[in-house]
Parts: sequence; C-alpha cells; structure tokens
Amino acid sequence: MKRDTIDFYFFSGTGNTLLVAREMAKVFIENNIKTNLYRLEETDPSTINLDHIIGLAFPVAVQGTFPFIWKFIKSLPKADDTPIFIVDTLAVFSGGIKGTMKRILVEKGYTTIGIKEIIMPSNLLPKKIDIEKNSRKIKRGLNKARGYALELIEDKAKWRNTLFSALLSPLSQSMKIWRLFRRLYRFTIDEEKCINCRLCIQLCPMENISIDSYPIFDDKCVFCMRCISFCPTEAIYIPGRKLQRYKAVEAGELLKPSI
Repeated sequence: MKRDTIDFYFFSGTGNTLLVAREMAKVFIENNIKTNLYRLEETDPSTINLDHIIGLAFPVAVQGTFPFIWKFIKSLPKADDTPIFIVDTLAVFSGGIKGTMKRILVEKGYTTIGIKEIIMPSNLLPKKIDIEKNSRKIKRGLNKARGYALELIEDKAKWRNTLFSALLSPLSQSMKIWRLFRRLYRFTIDEEKCINCRLCIQLCPMENISIDSYPIFDDKCVFCMRCISFCPTEAIYIPGRKLQRYKAVEAGELLKPSI
C-alpha cells in the first residue's frame, strides 16, 4: 500500500459486514496503517478524501446490493488514481457486483486494488437458526477478512470479474424487484408487543418508518432486515410466516457515526 490512511465506509444490515470491516481494520492498524471506519449511510460521497485509500463494505442483496449503495458508488467524485477496494458479505452468491462496480469506478478514475466476497450467516427471513453452524461461518469469514486485509497491504489482492455481472447487476438496481418484495413480505406491527422505543426508526437506512401511535412503514423498504431483527420485543413480523431473528452485533453498534 502506497498511502498511510484508509477511510473505510461500511453499511451493515444485521452486523455481518460490520464484523468483517472491524476485523480488516484491526489488521490494517496492526500494520501501522491509520484506518477510519465510517457509516456509509451517513456519508455524503462528495466529501470523501481522495488522498486516502478508500474501502467499501456492504452486504449482497438480489445478486447485487441495495439501491442506496449503488447510488453512493455512482455519486463518488471523480478521482485521479485513488486506490479503492471492496469487501461484501453474502449467504451464497452475488454475480452482479464485481464487473459492474469495477467499470463504474475505473470510469471515475479510481484504481481498483481488490475485491473479496465473504460468506457469512444469512439474515434473510431464516425459519430456523443453527447457532453452531453460524459460529463456524463467522469464524471462517473473519479468517478470510484477515487474509484479505494482508493481501491488500502486500499489494497481492485481485479484482476478477464474474461472467454474468453485466446481466445480473441491473436486478438489484431496479426498484421493481424491491416493490415485489414489499408486496410479498409485508412488515407488520403487533401493537400489543410494541413498546414505542423507536429503535426501528433510528436503524432504518431508508427513512422508511415513521411514528403515529405505532410505527408505520412507507414504501421504500429494501429488506436490510434491521428493523425486524433488532426489535427488542419482536413486535415487527410478517403475517403467516414463522422466522427467527438473526443479528451478529447489538443495535447500538450500528448507530455509531464512526468507529
């Protein structure tokens, strides 16, 4: 690495990506590289420091990622060879990230120094959670994150394209797929369980939740799973669907402006 500071912007739905970003930051700092962790959803992309190495971390969704993350990347300022790397977390497969994001970033003048996809436990409406299996996945994922951080430090990281990136990337960028999800899975409030703590409002990256007597959902949800997973009384549910709530960290860890 030819620069001594990394600004690492992350979005984490239920904590997997935050765990990975923290683990990588730990390796960078151990190797005397100053590292700042920032919440992506709280950052104006036009304000990033192009004299630093830029890191981006986010979850995979619909073979790509959430629309607001695509928007963030497309809104990054023009650069002159600023190094940039990506790490994403996923349950199985993406396919729609590597090639498309590289094209966007190269056209903006960034030097793409590495991308890594790390399997972590699924948080998307699990019917049953195997705690031991999830623990093994997290351990393997964090080991992979440490290895990736060292590859970046040693200039050995790679950014290989995937065959169908251009075909798959439009899926997650289109609002049609998210509207379909909202029709199929309607988040609902159990008023007897709700304690009006407003945590769901604080956590939502889309400002999709407001409050009357109880939380009200607008039509902007992208299923990051924060509200339903962190609700302290499990008052948010999907009618007719049994599920367990997965979270890798505590809610307060996702609300810090920087780490």
